[in-house]
Amino acid sequence: MTIATGPDGGLCIRLGGDLDIASLPDVESELNRLLTRKPRPLLLDLADLDFLDSSGVALLIRLANRFTPVQTRHATEPVRRVLGVLGLADRFGLDGA
Repeated sequence: MTIATGPDGGLCIRLGGDLDIASLPDVESELNRLLTRKPRPLLLDLADLDFLDSSGVALLIRLANRFTPVQTRHATEPVRRVLGVLGLADRFGLDGA
């Protein structure tokens, strides 16, 4: 997970690899720090995210509940499919949704 501040003051988060129950401990402390920040727009870059399970979806929902609006760019097909099947494409501002 890489985090940056965009030119508009919004948050840019890039996720890669697998976001699942096994990898959650690797990002949980950073997530908890993020959730203490002031709400602001969020851009998710998911170009390198290969897989997510329900734990990964829950993490994304926690981010979307804190930061709004949410825009998602470059989601891989497997990630796009999961978010679409769950009816979350609009919630995450999935490009092309």
